[in-house]
Amino acid sequence: MNSLHIIGSKASGGAEKFYVRLVSSLHKQSQVLAINPPDSAVSTQLDPHVKQLHPPMTSVLDLYSRLSIRRIALQNQPAIVQTYMGRATRLTHIPRGKGLVHIARLGGYYNLKAYRHAHHLIGNTQGICDYLTKEGVPKERVHYIGNFVEPILPPPAEELAALRGSLGIPHDAFVITCAARFHENKGLPDLLEAFSNHWKKHKNARLILIGDGPMNAEIRAQIQTLGISDAVILPGWCDPKLYYHLADVLTCPSRHEPLGNTILEAWACGKPLVATATFGANELIAPDQNGIITPIQDPDALADAFEQLMRDPGLCASLAAGGAQTVQDRFSKETITGEYLSLYEKLLQKPF
Repeated sequence: MNSLHIIGSKASGGAEKFYVRLVSSLHKQSQVLAINPPDSAVSTQLDPHVKQLHPPMTSVLDLYSRLSIRRIALQNQPAIVQTYMGRATRLTHIPRGKGLVHIARLGGYYNLKAYRHAHHLIGNTQGICDYLTKEGVPKERVHYIGNFVEPILPPPAEELAALRGSLGIPHDAFVITCAARFHENKGLPDLLEAFSNHWKKHKNARLILIGDGPMNAEIRAQIQTLGISDAVILPGWCDPKLYYHLADVLTCPSRHEPLGNTILEAWACGKPLVATATFGANELIAPDQNGIITPIQDPDALADAFEQLMRDPGLCASLAAGGAQTVQDRFSKETITGEYLSLYEKLLQKPF
């Protein structure tokens, strides 16, 4: 089965990382062609054996790229043309009657103006799928397939110890880790206030806050104002895996989160999780089985959850085990890749 996968972003956020994971996984079982902008992060992260093409895709009005994508699709005749996010979808127009199926994947509650021309839509949560049908997309054109993450295995103990030492983290520190774009949706001011409350009682606590973004200056100023500079570590944008394994607890304190890849990543590395009651968290998490859910924008509740986990190693172990089982049962690479291939086969029985 041949498929063409198109993304228009040069960044390396959640959608881009999933594009890399899915395309690389599909490549092991089928023939895939990837389209992404030149010099994009995904172009260097994909399996090196995946064939790639790089139209400029400078904007949704890039007529040259729109015509190039149409030509590539018709010449290569992939069974499936799958787009990710708005720019790629708006630049992709597959004519009906050519035996090709255009699927657009959505990871949020987006304006559907950019998506209605696609033949089928995939939502990565059931909530997004419900939103699509509520907005008038016929149910037979809407499909739910979640994201997957691969197990995040711990590094050698000496490597982790060296990192811990280089960051000045005490051996008995209770470490809370969060990876997020520094954006208002991610609830980082709430996390900083919660951590400040926790740190006032436990001076050996540390917060590792991985990321960057438009709120960088604001986040740094709040850290200074709260007086927690010596207890907060800011690695910037980087691969978070090593930092995840330094953590006693991973947290997703978002104010708005359609899914929350960091929830899946917490489970994939076997760490207990505290998340706020966003759409994604409420759909994914079974409270007290694979995570703790606190109200949105409630630093006191977050701090209470950190305190509870710090004092109860048994609960930490139970939540971590429950999360790992959830990934294995519902969000493994094999499960999600298989669901995509099954959907492709189903849709090709009635191509547009």
